[in-house]
Amino acid sequence: MRPCLTVWLLLPPATFGRGPAGAPRAAPVSIFYVVDLAKYAKAPFQEPGLVDTDVQKSCYYVATGLIAANVYLFAASQGLAAHFHNCDKQNTPREFKLRPEQRVLFAQTVGYPA
Repeated sequence: MRPCLTVWLLLPPATFGRGPAGAPRAAPVSIFYVVDLAKYAKAPFQEPGLVDTDVQKSCYYVATGLIAANVYLFAASQGLAAHFHNCDKQNTPREFKLRPEQRVLFAQTVGYPA
């Protein structure tokens, strides 16, 4: 089965997909977490509950959190800073040329500590 959650990695200069005031505007690495809802519609689920859209939403939010936690742990082990944050959910999909069924969930910025 193909993954339903995609991680987009941007290398410098990462200046789009900005979050609210105070979120980094440029960083060595910006990670965007994107879900592809069309893949849920096509997937042959072994878990019957996954046909429910609320259960799907729970799954992709939990998956995002687990991946972000691992990114944070790796960054900390390397002496880097990591910031998990919201992003511009209206403009980022257009800048990434996402399909309508793909949704940007969150972003994570990794860089050198201030």
